[in-house]
Amino acid sequence: MTSEYDPLFEGRGDAEEDDDLTGSGAAGLAAVRRSFELAARPFVSSPGVWVAWAALLPSAALATPAAYRQLGPSGPLFLWSVSILVGGLVELAGLKRRGALGSRTPLAAWALRVQGNLSLVGLALSVVFVWIGAPALLPGLWLLLLGHSFFTLGGLAFRPMRTAGVLFQLGGAVALFPGASPLGAFAAASAAGCLWMAWGIFRHDHGPTAP
Repeated sequence: MTSEYDPLFEGRGDAEEDDDLTGSGAAGLAAVRRSFELAARPFVSSPGVWVAWAALLPSAALATPAAYRQLGPSGPLFLWSVSILVGGLVELAGLKRRGALGSRTPLAAWALRVQGNLSLVGLALSVVFVWIGAPALLPGLWLLLLGHSFFTLGGLAFRPMRTAGVLFQLGGAVALFPGASPLGAFAAASAAGCLWMAWGIFRHDHGPTAP
């Protein structure tokens, strides 16, 4: 039985996979990959963007307990809102500088819409967890959702996204493990995944071959 994780361990490159296809099949696969590359473009515009996220997300996670002690529930909410806003502004600046705000294909739009729906599910579950008094589940939840999105899109768009997705999912599993530190796991996994993305984009832009 195969799974979506098999390509991580098979050691087969894109060229080998394409050799298994001929004619219209290979052309169709290439067209699908181009469409997903457009969908992934906002995520792979600049390594500097991911270095920024690698600093912002772990910092916010580690500062959350102090923010809660100082301001109560509004402290973490304010902290994460500011962190996400700053990261978004850095990402937008990177997109504009690199000219990555291009047109989208229907397939790319579908991929982004699916991931957006997944985020809505995560938001709804987050509200439920807070309501039932289990906020410690939030870091693991969001790492698992983020990891799934990255692995799914990375399979056809940008190969380092798959590895980053696995790192996020491993962090999510650790965060949900009894006795573990959810925020510590989130800090470590988000730093590792984001830095891997930054390295992958750097190699893609400056290396002789894509990573």
